[in-house]
Amino acid sequence: MSTLHSEGPAEVVLVRRHLKLDHLNQLQIELLAEVFADEPGVAKVVVRKQWLDIDYDAAVLTLDRVISILEAHGGELSQDWWTAFKAGWYRRREEKLRSRLAEDKEL
Repeated sequence: MSTLHSEGPAEVVLVRRHLKLDHLNQLQIELLAEVFADEPGVAKVVVRKQWLDIDYDAAVLTLDRVISILEAHGGELSQDWWTAFKAGWYRRREEKLRSRLAEDKEL
């Protein structure tokens, strides 16, 4: 999911990511929910035992930043093929969205 919203001089590119996680205990899950809620660009976050559902502005935040926050708190993306496939697709989609935003700013 991605949605472009015009809000004054800057556009908001809201994306939704549903990612399977590995190696998190309950304390880490609660901490991650707080950390992501405070991260600039995050509109909504739900962290459950094995899942991260996060909506964020792709013009502000990237999947790679989401993953680095996750890893800094002891978690990681699942290593299954479907999660790897989705992460690659999400990255390519975000690159296209940011390129389009850059082109729009040049006009």
